[in-house]
Amino acid sequence: MLAGDLSAQATGKDPVIIIPGVTGSQLVNPRTGKTVWFSVKRDKDDDLRLPMTSPVLPRNRDGLVATDIIREVKLKVLPDVEVYQSLIDALTARGYKEASWDKPEAADVFYVFPYDWRRDNVETAQLLMRRMAAVKKTLRKPGLKFDIIAHSMGGLIARYAAMYGSADLPRDGAHVAPTWAGAAHINKLMMFGTPNEGSFGAFQALIKGYPVIADRKLPFIDDLSAEDVMSSPSAFQLLPHGPATRFLDEHLKPVTVDIYDPQNWFKYGWGALSDPKFLSKLKDAERLALTNKDIKPEKPAADVTGDDLIISRTTFAQVRSYFISALSRARRFQVAMDAISAKAAPIGMYAYGGNCEQTLDAVLLFHDEKKGRWVTSFDPDDIKTSNGSGLKKEEVKAAMFALGDGRVTKRSLLAETSAQEPQSILPLKTSFFSCGTHTKLFLEKPIQDSFLSALVVEKQAQP
Repeated sequence: MLAGDLSAQATGKDPVIIIPGVTGSQLVNPRTGKTVWFSVKRDKDDDLRLPMTSPVLPRNRDGLVATDIIREVKLKVLPDVEVYQSLIDALTARGYKEASWDKPEAADVFYVFPYDWRRDNVETAQLLMRRMAAVKKTLRKPGLKFDIIAHSMGGLIARYAAMYGSADLPRDGAHVAPTWAGAAHINKLMMFGTPNEGSFGAFQALIKGYPVIADRKLPFIDDLSAEDVMSSPSAFQLLPHGPATRFLDEHLKPVTVDIYDPQNWFKYGWGALSDPKFLSKLKDAERLALTNKDIKPEKPAADVTGDDLIISRTTFAQVRSYFISALSRARRFQVAMDAISAKAAPIGMYAYGGNCEQTLDAVLLFHDEKKGRWVTSFDPDDIKTSNGSGLKKEEVKAAMFALGDGRVTKRSLLAETSAQEPQSILPLKTSFFSCGTHTKLFLEKPIQDSFLSALVVEKQAQP
């Protein structure tokens, strides 16, 4: 049976969970009722930054609540930016209806799973496990399993839940082996644009911030700043890892750099902790200014209001301890995600992505001898090397970019770089690619036909 011939009246389909990617859930201030994310312009009292006062990451909390996935965004001066409504429409056309976690149903339904995308991914995976277990308990169906449709970082959350259930990360240096404890709740996991080998886009966001619309910075939209991104433990867990961490020197030769070593961030001037403007906001900015003339201390904390209030009460030592802890936990997260299972995966795993867009796959890192500083470049430009030779932009671009969906490379989605090419370390049942971009994968009809067929036809084929 072809996917296009599937009947909307087909019944008995496993329940589906939609897990959005990073920035894909609404964050609301419950005190004011105002939406903080996504909002074109945020109130000064609404701060997207989590506190960075403790190296114990779960302690760094604020009052924002994830209330729904972002279905679509309407902007007055730009076309509508559709996020997950097209996926919901596709499921509805195939006979699914939306169900509530509070009043669950067992078949022919989908649930949306909004979550605070700033927080640690393991914490979110544990929330997902609790939600699935609660539905099964309420319905008195201990054998019920869910099909998960996960976009981008949502795929990492679902993969962790499937591989380790509700367990926390093993301690540093401990043996890591998937238990597949979450397979008791999960039948299929469908990953769309998931950075299974990480993404240099996350590294770029930690250094330069994250423009919301089409990778462009627009003056009338509040983008995420580098310090906003740094306050999010999940951002560090999106960093490239293993062989996917590709730095190139001015001759386009590989440079070995441990991206999870905090000393390298200070050495190369990466991120908000190397930015005098950020350091000027800290509680002890006056002390820091004694050794860095670029730091201009701002108002005393008592005079600060709005979205810099938390930062102005935070010391450099606190932020540094938080930063080191976030990097360390991200390394442990990647070790757990890369662990090879000793037994066959008890769930069906599918990967869908784009393979037509030039996607950042390496970063230039070289020392500018004239200016006496390190340069980290994400842009392919003509290079004049220190020995007087030159490299043209197209040659630089070919070394820095690979095919993908514009944010996640095809190789990262398939997790091929941690194994002998072209073998994937993931136990994939199917992978499917089109020319869709990262935020538009669900709009691609070939992808829709493929995953809807896997949801319905393959279930009907089961004995």
